[in-house]
Order: sequence, then structure tokens, then C-alpha cells
Amino acid sequence: MDILRLPYGPWKPLISGKYEIYDISLYQNPDRDIFTVVVDKDDGGNPRGLVVIMYRAFLVDGDVQTLMNGLKEKTTAIIKRREGDTYRFLLIQEGPKYIGLQKSELADTLSRLGNALYADSTLLRKVAVAMGITVTHIRDVPARVAALLLAEPIVIPNLMGHPGGLTSTAEFAKVLPVGTNKNGDVEKESIFEFARTIVLGEHEKARKRMLAIIAENAMLTGIPTIILTQHPERYAKMNEPAPSSGVAKMGISPMGFPTAKWSVGEDFHVDLNVVDEKAFADTLGVSHELKSFQAIVAAIHSRGGGAERIGELLTQEGKMKYHALQALRICSHEEKAYGKYYGKNDVTPLLEAGDIGHATVIHVPDEVHAKTAVQSLLAGLQKFLENRGKSKRLRTMLIIDGGDKILPRVDTPIQNALVRTITELKEYGVGFAVDSPSEADIAKTLVDLAEAHIRTVSDEEVGIRIVTKRPYRAILRPLASNITL
Repeated sequence: MDILRLPYGPWKPLISGKYEIYDISLYQNPDRDIFTVVVDKDDGGNPRGLVVIMYRAFLVDGDVQTLMNGLKEKTTAIIKRREGDTYRFLLIQEGPKYIGLQKSELADTLSRLGNALYADSTLLRKVAVAMGITVTHIRDVPARVAALLLAEPIVIPNLMGHPGGLTSTAEFAKVLPVGTNKNGDVEKESIFEFARTIVLGEHEKARKRMLAIIAENAMLTGIPTIILTQHPERYAKMNEPAPSSGVAKMGISPMGFPTAKWSVGEDFHVDLNVVDEKAFADTLGVSHELKSFQAIVAAIHSRGGGAERIGELLTQEGKMKYHALQALRICSHEEKAYGKYYGKNDVTPLLEAGDIGHATVIHVPDEVHAKTAVQSLLAGLQKFLENRGKSKRLRTMLIIDGGDKILPRVDTPIQNALVRTITELKEYGVGFAVDSPSEADIAKTLVDLAEAHIRTVSDEEVGIRIVTKRPYRAILRPLASNITL
């Protein structure tokens, strides 16, 4: 490996080799910042992209957990004991970013990540001062202390991103607690056993708790999670540890998870470039076979992926044919009444994760534009993942809180498109878990796809039936985060 003359460098090679099936490289600059590169390869073994992450480390004199709770950045704490002394390191992270193979793109990415890391460092110092905690940049501590940070191989997996999208290598499978059996023994499962799950039963509290456990176990495995819900208030404090320490008996510390909250018309929209055409026509209240609607579709296609506002699709011309004039009127009315619901979506934040997965809580009110926006968001995610190729790995987990409301068993273009998109996403590593009082209340396609069937027994207990295992009952574990059930 050669020294790289790139932004925030020069970058000296530290480690190069294979971790599991991936080619990885770690580099360090004179400030002891670290950047990692994981090579993404196609099925033929040919490189097709890079996953890049940059880190800056600090030595912390004080409670590192308290400091982490005060920060919004992705952070990792590493604690080492040597000769009776305890050293607490805090790493702040920018990335992962998935890029192509061009050196110019790598240079641009390192520049942006380095600039963001500088801003993160400034905030970290301010928070530390406010808390009375001393932090020292790793470049300013003795070399023998700084060397402890990378002294053991177990640290390396925490410094990598997963090439199958932007997720973490933590997928190498953790088996995590679900609850306890009648003898008090802890029942554990890999999150991959719940990659396609339905949770049914009349005990709503148990259904929601089981969904929350699946979400937490996905994130503890390093897998980002998308939560569709009509009740985002349930997850308002998901970034905070649970007030009770009961989960510690299961071997999990109370903890909050990085959480973003998305609202339709603000954080995600009906993306005209990928929305299902029949669902879009249904949203407009017209038939997809109408000539005026076909004129709207033609206007979208003419933008070549650049369509944003619906009011900008068609322009007034001299003598317009009836269907063209009608299309203009439809677009003008939709822009005036619902314009804020239209725009392009960026799906990359849905896939970002480090050693702990990230949750994106998406509010889905019971209105047609919201459901169409969700369909186009997931269709955009599918298009993004298609470029990465199909995957048997779990890249992200989709939690559908209230399948009887969000995915009811009704035959409408919007519902059909939404279910079809979720179904197709499974080929690209997107799992799902959905709850409902009864399987008759949710889309039959998802019921048929499910490989894990969970049914409530009481507010605290469920029966779990996984295709490859014997059924069992479990008294559900406490939650690690402060989700409100």
C-alpha cells in the first residue's frame, strides 16, 4: 500500500487485507485520524464501488457514556485497561459513504467527510466543557496511549462499513435475547430469523413490544431500521435509554438508538421519477388510462429522472389539444392543493449504519398522498439497491407498526403498489416485520411471504413459530430504549 496524497492527508497505510469476505484497508494521517475503505465486488469478484468512513478519536477523562448521550453524531466508545490504568476513547464518525472507483470521487468524499468531522469535533468540545469532562484529541496524547486504540483485532470490525449498501459488518450474526421461557432461560434468536415476520393477536401491547424488540435487535446487529407508523410519538424517546435497567439481566445495557423522524412533505415526498403510475393516477383521482394522465406521464419521462414539482411538468402553449389542456389543469390544481407533497427523495440516509444501526421513523398519516409518498420512497430505495445487486444479506429492516392501517387487505392501486414494492425489496436484502390483530386485516401477500409467525398469548407473552425451528413461547424481554408502548 502506498501513501495517499489526498485531502486531510497524507494518509499512511495501517492495515490491508481481508475481513470475512471483504478486502479492507485502514489509513491514518498525521493527526491520527483514520479512514477505512471496504471494496464492494460484484458476483464475478470485480470491484464496483467503495465504502468509505472517516474517524477522529479523543481520549476522555470522565464518563464517556454521559458524553455520548449528549452528542448527535455517530460515536463509538472503546475502553482499555492496562497495568491498572483505564483509558477511555471516543471515536466520532462521518460516513459510511458509497462511492465509485475514481480517485477524484475518493478525494472529494474525503474532503467532505473531513470538513464534517471538524464541525463534529467543535461540537464535541463544547458539549464536553458543558459537562465538565476533559477530552484530548488523540494526536495530543502520548504515542504509547494512542497505540492502545488499535492494539487488538476486535476493534477493527467497528471501523468498517458493509459494502452491501451502507450497512455495518456487524451482520456476522449476533444472537440476541427475545425473552425468557417458562423455566426462566433466555430465548435468543438471530435477527435474520425475523427477516420476514408477522405479529398477530388481540394483545396490542405484546404486538408492539415484539415489533420494538425486532427493531432493537436489528440495530444491535448493526442493521439500519425503517419504522412506518401512524403513531410516531411512540418512538419520540427511542434515542434515550430505558428508565428501567431490567434488560441488563438479558445481557443488554439500557441504551438509546440514533433516530431520525421523517414527515411527509418535509423529509420525504411523492417522487415523480419512481412512483408507481397506477398509484399516482389514483392519488390524482383519475384513471391511469386517461389520455390526459398519459400526457402527465410523458412529461415526467421527458425529464429523464429530473422531475420534481408537479406544477412544473407542463407549460401553457398556444393551441393545446383537449387532453393536454386537461393535463395542465390537473397538474396546476395538484400543485396548488398538494404541492408540498411532491419532490425528490434521498434514500441513502435509510441505509447508513455503524456498529449500531440507525432508526428512521416515518410518520404515515391515513391519507392517499402520504401512502403514495411512502411507496415512491421505497421504490427509490429499490432502485438504489438494484445498482448494488441482489442480496441474501439483510441490508435494512422495515418495521410496519399497524399493518391493518398502513397495509390493509384492500384492493386499491396505492395499496397494491405499496405491497408489491415491499415484496420486491426482499430480493435486495430488505426485511419486514408487520403487526396486526388478525392476518385477515393485512395484505395476503405479506402473510404468505412470512417465515416467522408470532402470536400473542397475553400482554407479556407470545408464541413464536419460525419455519426452520420448533415453536416455543417467550415472555418478552424489557426494551433497551425508551419506546412508549
